[in-house]
Amino acid sequence: MKIRTMKLLVKEGTNNVVKNKLMSFASILTVVAALFFLGIILLIAINITSNIEAMKRDLELTIFLNVNATSYQREEVVGFIEQKKAAGIVSEYRNETKEQMYDNIKKSLNDDSLLEGFGVENAAESFYLKLVDPNSSDELIKQLSTFEGVNKNNGIGYGKDELDKLEGILKIFNYIVMAILVILMVISVLLISNTIRLTVFARRHQIEIMKYVGALDSFIRWPFIVEGLLIGFIGAVLSFILTSQAYKWLQDVINAILLNLKLSTLRLLEFGPVAFRIFIIYSIFGIVIGGIGSFFSVRKHLNV
Repeated sequence: MKIRTMKLLVKEGTNNVVKNKLMSFASILTVVAALFFLGIILLIAINITSNIEAMKRDLELTIFLNVNATSYQREEVVGFIEQKKAAGIVSEYRNETKEQMYDNIKKSLNDDSLLEGFGVENAAESFYLKLVDPNSSDELIKQLSTFEGVNKNNGIGYGKDELDKLEGILKIFNYIVMAILVILMVISVLLISNTIRLTVFARRHQIEIMKYVGALDSFIRWPFIVEGLLIGFIGAVLSFILTSQAYKWLQDVINAILLNLKLSTLRLLEFGPVAFRIFIIYSIFGIVIGGIGSFFSVRKHLNV
């Protein structure tokens, strides 16, 4: 196809959008609505994934020594932890002595009578580890369980199971997102297709004349496809602007609520780092549904 012909087809398609203002506006609104809901769902999924990863990084592997653990047994555990830290498996750790544990229990109970018969000698020393990769926890727990100084009965704790359940829920949520994506795409294609079909129907006689004088199907079809592509892209841009403003407002509100609830570790991500990806997704989605809708709308009237 010649460049001059391409310019003519693009110009014709652009003029169609301007001439059919009402129909174009309806189609653009369809794209905006579909992409807005899609974008919000995607941003929710991104935030859930990000917060789960943050929670995993903040998880502490808790190790309790036996109450009667010897100094040698304690040093074995400390040496192992230091070795794992040097190897980049443990990012940091802290130690809670028997005295510190006893004081913490005393403060939490706030009643000395409940501690009758329980002294410092009955408390257990503990270690709290943060892992570089939470997925290495199972192997680390297995290795720690071999040390004689470590309490084998509930002496090693790690909340990874709960987060694994959350990840399972997240996978289901991702499947739901994909299903919603498909449904929104089908609905958008049908609505845009019907809108452009009305435009095509109004010009059906012109299309028939063009066919009779020998115009190629591609020459007739391309202006309508360009019209659909423009509608899809304009809808994508408007939806992106709407989504960014809505998300920024939602971010301020939810982050303020989380801060008041003292859940500052959980936060909605800034829109900036994901803005480009969202815009690309919107653009591709809008252009695809616009192009597909136009293609199927014109095909029927080309068979004359």
